[in-house]
Amino acid sequence: MPMYDYRCKQCGDKFEELIFSWNKEKEIICPNCSSKDAERLMSAPVSIGTSSRSFPQDPSDGTSPEQCCRAQQGSGFS
Repeated sequence: MPMYDYRCKQCGDKFEELIFSWNKEKEIICPNCSSKDAERLMSAPVSIGTSSRSFPQDPSDGTSPEQCCRAQQGSGFS
């Protein structure tokens, strides 16, 4: 069940659509302006794993996902 990124040629809105294998000919309609004139965009591949390299660092606070989770979980000792 791949997610595809689209851009509406009418209003320029970018949106995603979940396309099931049995419905590949699904008509794509822009959720912003209801135009049927949308182009599929090239998407970056998604990596799923446990390596810290799988998760980009949040540039807003500089905290990596590992640091965030450790802080929330605590050490386990009282």
